[in-house]
Amino acid sequence: MEKFKKYGVSTLKILLLSIIYLIILCILHYTGLLKLSTISKINFVLVAVSFLIAGIKLGKKASKKGFLEGMKLGFIALLILNILNLIFFRNFNLYTLMYYLLILSSSIIGSMIGINLHH
Repeated sequence: MEKFKKYGVSTLKILLLSIIYLIILCILHYTGLLKLSTISKINFVLVAVSFLIAGIKLGKKASKKGFLEGMKLGFIALLILNILNLIFFRNFNLYTLMYYLLILSSSIIGSMIGINLHH
């Protein structure tokens, strides 16, 4: 139960952070301050940063093997994102695969940084 709570809280933080910045990006697009192509690039970077931050926080709580903790977090989040992607968009392409690999590597690197900050 403790592991479920640890990964569930981290995943929930990622999703809430993503929803907040997506709302901000939608408002900026609606007002005409940002183009859609710019928003997709900003979204790509912000998702990577949010997973990096979540990985750092999770790595600080881990006692050993930070890369494994980040990999678990990344796979849980990827599973959720993949299910949502298949429900709403029903497609899987090279861009989606690269997006998922970026998320996974970002959470792994973040947890490796976090475990080094822990000690």
